[in-house]
Amino acid sequence: MGCRIDGGQAEYVRVPYADQGLNRIPDSVSDEQALFVGNILATGYWAARISEIKPDDTVLLIGAGPTGICTLLCALLKQPRRIIVCEKSAERRRFVEEHYPDVLVTEPDACQDFVLAHSLHGGADVVIEVAGSDDSFRLAWQCARPNAVVTVVALYDRPQVLPLPDMYGKNLTFKTGGVDGCDCAEILRLIEQGKIDTTPLITHRFPLSDIEEAYLLFENRADGVIKVAITMEGGCR
Repeated sequence: MGCRIDGGQAEYVRVPYADQGLNRIPDSVSDEQALFVGNILATGYWAARISEIKPDDTVLLIGAGPTGICTLLCALLKQPRRIIVCEKSAERRRFVEEHYPDVLVTEPDACQDFVLAHSLHGGADVVIEVAGSDDSFRLAWQCARPNAVVTVVALYDRPQVLPLPDMYGKNLTFKTGGVDGCDCAEILRLIEQGKIDTTPLITHRFPLSDIEEAYLLFENRADGVIKVAITMEGGCR
């Protein structure tokens, strides 16, 4: 709802069987710490879980938007040998470098050569595609080593093409799908234990009365925005 079906941010929303998708937030976890659990953090956790990341792997993550960074946090839990983030925005590359100094960062034009230079097996062992463009989809399989896992969690504006003759011999395993809400309880436990912290993604905060200004900021990607938190006057608990 609010993704493929309009209405997720209407004044009133009827959610069938809503009680089946609720999780209690632990008292020690703040609202801001829990803010992304039901959406982009659950997406990132699911993507990292199904990607079969191993300790000796080089993981390439394409896209460092909010979902990409949540995926990065969850991939870091797997403790692979190396994680490379590919992002076209210089501002977002700086964000990753500042907050996650152990992660290597590159841009799309240099990505293939960069991955080859920093991997042991002729390419990335795992590629997670979060950017959602024609170029990023192509880059995902091009940067993957033979027999790699390519996980696609991005949403595309139009159908993508698998050029099978060009991919012949790479023997890639593709995994794709949407967010799985069944991991939310485990994610909340990890937040409570201090193993996941998404609060640096909240770069801007607005009261509900200024939400139109917040929408404009986010839509235009102005002022280094990653994510915006809307606060309820008087509190929301």
